[in-house]
Amino acid sequence: MDFFRVTNWDQYQHYKDRDPTWIKLYARLLDDYAFATLPDNSKWHLIGVFLLASKQGNRIPGDPRWVRKKIAARTRVDLEALLAAGFIEEDASAVLADCAPPAIPEKESESEERREDSLSAGADVDDSFEEFWKAYPTDPLMSKKKARAEWERLNLADRAAALQTVPAFRELCAARVNYRPVHAWRFLVERRFDGFMQPPPIDAQKIAEAKDRADQLLRRGKYAERYE
Repeated sequence: MDFFRVTNWDQYQHYKDRDPTWIKLYARLLDDYAFATLPDNSKWHLIGVFLLASKQGNRIPGDPRWVRKKIAARTRVDLEALLAAGFIEEDASAVLADCAPPAIPEKESESEERREDSLSAGADVDDSFEEFWKAYPTDPLMSKKKARAEWERLNLADRAAALQTVPAFRELCAARVNYRPVHAWRFLVERRFDGFMQPPPIDAQKIAEAKDRADQLLRRGKYAERYE
């Protein structure tokens, strides 16, 4: 599996818009036959996977070594056992591009026509991802394919924000000598670019106008005598 997710994640997720996120764990899990037949190590690895899913948006790399490290397990994490028991499943969204059948000539022609129409209308093109990839502090271990897949899921505003914040992220990486830049796809899927967004500039003129308006209201109100 390139990626996997927790099956029926909605029943475990709770207040997904809170930070830090947390999950619901029902006592009825002890009565689940599939859970009961898991090895003891796998039972508690599963709980760790639940917690990891809450941090990863329920899209977890299918690398047992990586998962073991992230959940602080001391023994091997048997993802195949959890998959066979039905607690996790392959994330189909990660392999749709690989599984898509080749387009027939008519479809390719239609796709090309749509692309030309979008270009003539001034719509977004793939060049924006190439610009992001060139600016991002990549290394040979990063998958450009996975990063592009995440990029294509973003709307235009989020793409612009991600591209705009790359310079600030590069400065952070340069300031931390031993820091290894996070994978580009994680920078996108976890919306880490949000943390590098600059607040809108303060409009001094609007502040001055608001103060003048407040002064005028005070002079007309019950405190008017103080200004006479």
